[in-house]
Amino acid sequence: MSEPNEAQRLAEQVRAWGGELPTDRAEQLLAYLDAMLLLNEQINLTAVRDRGQALVLHALDSLAFAGTNLHPQHVLDLGTGNGFPGVGVAALHPGASVVLMDRTGKKVRAIGSCLVTARISQCETVQLDAAQAPALRRDFRHAFDVVTARAVGTPESMAEMADALLRPGGHLVLWLDAEADAPERLGTFRRVAMFDYDLPAPAARHRRLGQWRKR
Repeated sequence: MSEPNEAQRLAEQVRAWGGELPTDRAEQLLAYLDAMLLLNEQINLTAVRDRGQALVLHALDSLAFAGTNLHPQHVLDLGTGNGFPGVGVAALHPGASVVLMDRTGKKVRAIGSCLVTARISQCETVQLDAAQAPALRRDFRHAFDVVTARAVGTPESMAEMADALLRPGGHLVLWLDAEADAPERLGTFRRVAMFDYDLPAPAARHRRLGQWRKR
């Protein structure tokens, strides 16, 4: 379970990255994390089983979205897996709608249960292969102003899948390892920003967000 000051520490880190995270939103995010880790004992949602490490590698890492200075209204998290980073983006932007998409049904059902437990209502879960989404969900075509992805595929493959889902002028935001390649151009996308940041112990590492804008 979360400690009383964990929400405050998350909020302080978000402020350092240039964003705002109200305490109640931080507490919801922690409640989601705990629900996810509990279900992880039955369904493989993450290889990170230590709560302290999961707090850093999932909750805090997803909140690095604050460093993009974007203020999205409609967000799609591709290959969401355990719900991060989409749930973190939702915590930062309570007025945004966030779609958590994954092709694995048991994961989608699991994160849906975690959303209910954490009382997060702004996120919608969808079981769908991202490559098939534009054809199977016509309402998703050019519907989003931000598409996010973390540990799903290469920047090139993510840009290809996001192209038909993002509206012109929308942004593709990818979580990357510090040494990962971040091409200046990805098809119809052009890189507009990079945000480098450090995660603390017990899972200290250097990370970066790549941000590309669609023509």
